[in-house]
Order: sequence, then structure tokens, then C-alpha cells
Amino acid sequence: MPDPTSDPVNEDRPLRLERRDWQFWSFLVLGLAIVGIGMAAYGLLSAPGTAWTIQGITQLIPPMLFGVIALLVLVNFYLAQRDAVIRGLEHELVQQKIEAELNRELALQDPVTEVYNRRYLRVMLSKEISRVKRLGKSLAVMLVDITGFRRVNESLGHTGGDVVLRQIAQLLQSKLRNSDLVVRFGGDEFLLILPDTDDAGVQLLTSRMKEALADWSRRSGMTEFNLRFAIGSARYTQDRPLDDLLKSAEQRLQQDRRTGGEAATPPAGAGAAAAAAPR
Repeated sequence: MPDPTSDPVNEDRPLRLERRDWQFWSFLVLGLAIVGIGMAAYGLLSAPGTAWTIQGITQLIPPMLFGVIALLVLVNFYLAQRDAVIRGLEHELVQQKIEAELNRELALQDPVTEVYNRRYLRVMLSKEISRVKRLGKSLAVMLVDITGFRRVNESLGHTGGDVVLRQIAQLLQSKLRNSDLVVRFGGDEFLLILPDTDDAGVQLLTSRMKEALADWSRRSGMTEFNLRFAIGSARYTQDRPLDDLLKSAEQRLQQDRRTGGEAATPPAGAGAAAAAAPR
């Protein structure tokens, strides 16, 4: 995440100092070159008759050599400064790209739970559906609601409720694979995107998540709130509209909610035999 305390003016100061030093040394070396060449020219003009004798040429060599060396040093200064400027611009460009990527991630992240927000939902679902169509893989979505969470907000306040909600979001992530995604769907609801997961895998994950929440409630001293997961899932089938997929998961969530989150609702498209990869 970009450091909000960083000062762009201070970050740019080394580059400006380099330019200032280069300008000083450039003027100094250029002045020395002019002095050396000027001394050689003065020697030619002051004694033109003896300038091209061996003694005259010998006297002209030191100031001319001094001027040439000064010019070479000036060229080296210029090349070094140009490289420094290019490196500075490249570093700045890399920093801008990193900040842009971080800002993009932050725009897609829910600040309370630190999972993806709803803005990211359709983007990822569209990508997964395209992959399903291309490779013939399975795809399931799971809508998760925390029943009893209102009592947490009433007892602990919204700040305490946010802390609990973040911990539950982390609990959900801990039960998923790296390829799965958690999206805060709204309020105390989460949507899980589960690539390569069939009906057996969905039911296994449902059972594990409900057990994990019950265990977390006992360890965290939250049993008084009687928190439960109400879960509704749906399987994507070929050419099924995205809205219909989410609607089906919502309907099954309502069915499970009426039971208090105690029963696992079977997903649409039952009949697959193999379970999903171990979680």
C-alpha cells in the first residue's frame, strides 16, 4: 500500500541535487576547457612567428592538452548525468505502476473485511464462466449469510461488529483453496466463487464451514449470539445467465435461513459423484 506520509517533493530531491551538482561541475570544467584553449590560442596570436617551431609547439601542448582533457571530462559528466536522469525516470515509472496496481486492488477490496467487494464480483464470475465454457470445467457459487449477526451489532456496536465480521471473513478464507474467491456480497453476506467444484465438494465445504463457525464461536466466547451460517449454493450450467445463477443461490439461502442455518441445502445440478479437491 502506498505510504500516505511519503512526500513526493522529498522523494524528488536527490534527483534535483544531482542535476544541480552536474550543472556546477559542468560550468567549472567548461570554464577550465575555455581557459586552456584560450591560453593555447593566445600563444598562437602573441608569437605567430615562433608558434609553429618545435619550441612553440612544445609550449602550446600543455594548455591544449588541458583543454581537451577538460572537454572529455565534461562529456563524461554529461553522459553520467543522462544515465542518472534515465534511471530516475525508470524508477519513477515503476513506482507509478506499483501505486496504480495497489490503488486498483484497494478499489476492489472491502475495507472492513479485507476481501473483495461486490464491484469485483461480475468481473471474476465472467472470467470463470468463460473458462468453464472454454475448458469444460465445473463452477459453483455459494451465498453465505451469518444468522444472528444483528445481535452482535446491538451488543458490541458497529465497531465491534466490524471486528467480528472481519474474523469470520478470515475464517471463510481459511476453509477455501487458493483458487477460490470470497466476495462481500453486502451486509453480513458473502459470496464464494468455487472453480472446479462439484455438488459433493459444495456439500463437504458447507459442512466444514458450519462446523468451523461453531468451533470459532466457542473459542471466541461468542456462543451467546448463536451465530450460524445460512448457505445457498448453485452450479453453473452451460449458457445459464449470471443473474439466474445468483438468484438460484439466493433462493436456496432463504430455504436454509428458515431452518436457522442448521441444514445444508443441496446445490442445483446434483448428481456429480466426485468431491472437490481437499480444502
